[in-house]
Amino acid sequence: MRYETFVACGQQYHLETNTGVLWTYGPQLDALWQAIGWQPRGEEKWQEVIRKTSFCVAVRDSMSIVGFGRILEDGIMCMVYDIGVHPRVQGQGIGTKVMETLLDRIKDRDFASIGLFAWEHNPNNVPFYRKFGFEPVATGMECVRHMKRE
Repeated sequence: MRYETFVACGQQYHLETNTGVLWTYGPQLDALWQAIGWQPRGEEKWQEVIRKTSFCVAVRDSMSIVGFGRILEDGIMCMVYDIGVHPRVQGQGIGTKVMETLLDRIKDRDFASIGLFAWEHNPNNVPFYRKFGFEPVATGMECVRHMKRE
């Protein structure tokens, strides 16, 4: 487990990484999701998601989780998922800290592909992800027939 304290815009934050501990944060993650405008998953689903995650990071202020992200990888491919920052702290470097922490974990691992899905309802996310070297690609497809949308 990695635990780090940092200051952004005069506010103290705590960064935690560890899939074994973060699964207990389901209610806080649901609160973050709701603040962002996403559907909550429920504590049981969060436990499953975190358990199956290769690596995740949570950023907390004195009250709650205000930033989150995770990666899934299999040694060849890697996907970044669930990058979320509470609206009251957006623009303060929290998302950047989450992304830097995730990318530090995977940047020297020689993955054939490192990808993510950008939420289409946020016009700021593509420029944000470009800062970290991500580029839109036209080859992405989803098997929607077998998907359950949240």
